[in-house]
Amino acid sequence: MIDVAVLAGGRSPEHDVSLASVRQVFHNLDRARWRPWPVYLARDGGWYPARAPLAAGAIWDPQDLAASAGRMRPGAALDWLLDHARVQVVLPVLHGPYGEDGTVQGMLELYDLPCVGSGCAASAVAMDKVRTRQVFESMGIPMARGHVPATPLTHAEARVEFEVLQQRLGTPCVAKLNCSGSSVGVQRIRTETDLQRFFDEFRGVSRRWFAEELLTGEEITVGVLGNTGSELRALPPVGIYPKQTYELFDKTAKYTPGETEEVIPPRGLSAAQVAEVQEIALACHRALVCDGMSRTDMIVTATGPRVLETNTIPGLTGTSLLPQEAAAVGITFPMLLDLLLDLALQRAGKSERAVVLQPAPARAPVVTAPR
Repeated sequence: MIDVAVLAGGRSPEHDVSLASVRQVFHNLDRARWRPWPVYLARDGGWYPARAPLAAGAIWDPQDLAASAGRMRPGAALDWLLDHARVQVVLPVLHGPYGEDGTVQGMLELYDLPCVGSGCAASAVAMDKVRTRQVFESMGIPMARGHVPATPLTHAEARVEFEVLQQRLGTPCVAKLNCSGSSVGVQRIRTETDLQRFFDEFRGVSRRWFAEELLTGEEITVGVLGNTGSELRALPPVGIYPKQTYELFDKTAKYTPGETEEVIPPRGLSAAQVAEVQEIALACHRALVCDGMSRTDMIVTATGPRVLETNTIPGLTGTSLLPQEAAAVGITFPMLLDLLLDLALQRAGKSERAVVLQPAPARAPVVTAPR
């Protein structure tokens, strides 16, 4: 039996998505192999490690844990988990800043604690979309045309920057914060007023921003499993189809039940295109030196696929895309969790258990229930 610290919550705007993911993790974790110790990360930065492992079938409530466990600083919480819970591996079910961006991963590396997913450097670069662009462009990975301004967001002038956007990208285009997730900090820009509104909303939230051309085409995402330098496996792509016309595929479209249909494989892709986007996802995983898992979002335009971003800790809720892709090739949710934990231990040289990533038999196309 291996003791696992499961980190949930966090300081980012994706706190609630993390909590939804972790409930699914606890429900599907194989208790014959893993003994989970929940750790609630509050929005104010406090850590609340459980004083006992979560029993099989128990309902986890972060508020109960926060009321009973006592607030700790991150380092003290890890000390307790090592000294008292004897945890051997950490599963960070965290999304966005202060969880997916290398901060937690770097601390775990200092403690020599194996961690599911990518390490500090890969997590930090993947979270920073400007740095991601630089890496992908250097590797020849196709992306949307972009503009990365030299002036920080705090001093940006809408009049000046809008003229540059018109010249370099044309309008409408899309303005984005460099470090964010769940479509927070993403806005379509048609006019100088739109850009001014973007600046006013996010000054003080982020130092940097950038813009990309507005792409039209089929929105897809492709998961990858495995540690860079070892065997990797690209999962089948998912096509994402909002049921209404949205200006952008924003948080409302993503998380409102019934708003989006997800189809494996995507409706408009040929077998050759499916193979192409899988190869691109593998290239992104390798370029960032990702481990464990990644999920690369793309738009397949009339002239070919264009990468939007790569996520190092994709959602793990019951309707999240990575588990759906895995299920389409016969990898159940419990099997996926086993695989990710084994990959973390393998990367740390603390497991001799074989990690199997061979393809499963092909299955018929899957149409998921809308979110």
